[in-house]
Amino acid sequence: MSVTSKATTGKAGATGKHRVLVALAAVMVLAVGLRLAVGLVRLDQLYWLGDSKVYRQLADNLVDGRGLVMTDFAGRLRQAERMPGYPLALAALRWAFAQSDAAVVIAQSLLGAVSVALAYLLGREVAGRTAGFVAAALVAMSPWQVYFATVALTECWSTPLLLATILCAVRAVDATLGGPDESGRSTRRPGWAWPVGAGLCCAALVYAHPEFLALPPLVGLVAVVARGRKQHLARWALAVAVLLLALAPWWIRNRVVLGSAVLATTRGGVTLYDGVGPQATGRSDMRFEQLLADQTRTLDELAYDAYYRRKSLRQIRAEPWRIVGLVPRKLSRLWSPTPNLAEGQRPLYRWASRLAYIPMVAGAMLGLVVLLRQPKRLVLLVAPVVMVTLVHAVLVGSIRYRVPIEPMLFVMAGAAIAWVHRGPEVADDTRWAGR
Repeated sequence: MSVTSKATTGKAGATGKHRVLVALAAVMVLAVGLRLAVGLVRLDQLYWLGDSKVYRQLADNLVDGRGLVMTDFAGRLRQAERMPGYPLALAALRWAFAQSDAAVVIAQSLLGAVSVALAYLLGREVAGRTAGFVAAALVAMSPWQVYFATVALTECWSTPLLLATILCAVRAVDATLGGPDESGRSTRRPGWAWPVGAGLCCAALVYAHPEFLALPPLVGLVAVVARGRKQHLARWALAVAVLLLALAPWWIRNRVVLGSAVLATTRGGVTLYDGVGPQATGRSDMRFEQLLADQTRTLDELAYDAYYRRKSLRQIRAEPWRIVGLVPRKLSRLWSPTPNLAEGQRPLYRWASRLAYIPMVAGAMLGLVVLLRQPKRLVLLVAPVVMVTLVHAVLVGSIRYRVPIEPMLFVMAGAAIAWVHRGPEVADDTRWAGR
């Protein structure tokens, strides 16, 4: 290749990268704008949900120097009621900006832009730039991604953390594959860097949303049966070791404060009972805590959790078929195309939700077929979706719980659009690795 042609190619490449950056920045600005437009208008509803009130209480206690503590309906001291990630972030915002609700909405809107960028990177890694831009646009405009940036819940924070975890995991797989990119250069990456990144990002995710502790074991089971098992298991073990080291401070703190190294929170028992107790309908209804208060009022935090765990297990053993019968209701709520809550039944909300649901589900189904030739990457995209679905087949169902995993479906939809646009080579591991 001549010097002139090399220079021309270099200029074209630089121009292409500049256009990509401008387009991605525009989608990120759109994401922030949509979230601010909705969030600042309904600022008085930032803490209207029950869990939001809990997070505000925890954040205020942190700001006031009382630590990660709260009291429940019976006046019982709770010191491991929730994971510390979101309360700490909320406390930092409330402390830095004089308890401004607008500051929380702005921060969560900016996180929406981070999710857009990560969705682009993950989509590009899996199936090229077109897939990345489709995933980024869907994240930017998804009604549920927008809505959960406007309420004080962990979903807005969990979404970019899950995206970062899966992106690192996919790149760890690419380090194993080591295929050339479109210019013929090797895409092999350092064998340890991306698994370490996956472990750290997963730890941050668990600090915000503890149910994702179930994700590494699921990925580990897949690694056992995958081709290149030895390499995959080594990388998986490194990621898990980093995850455990990162979570150790929480376990040590709980051991010191509570006398027990609680792995996640002391809310596991009551959450399980919400899903399997005799009052269970598939949706959350915590009134049973008040109804059973006479039996639990004297119990401390750990005993309270143990009480509901035992009660839940007794229900499962006594009425397994009733609980199995609740699964379709729970999953229909989790994967509902329209809002579950009465507050979301306005025609605008229902139609917006439906319009976003169609490309997500239809695109993901086609993307599933397209990506069958990339089984390792496909498994990493599908694993969080399967995990959340299985968990909430047991616990209660709600659209809220699928919000962090929606971008995985958007990436699959992006792969489908890229396939339609460019053809079957999109599904080729070697051609598209590392793009």
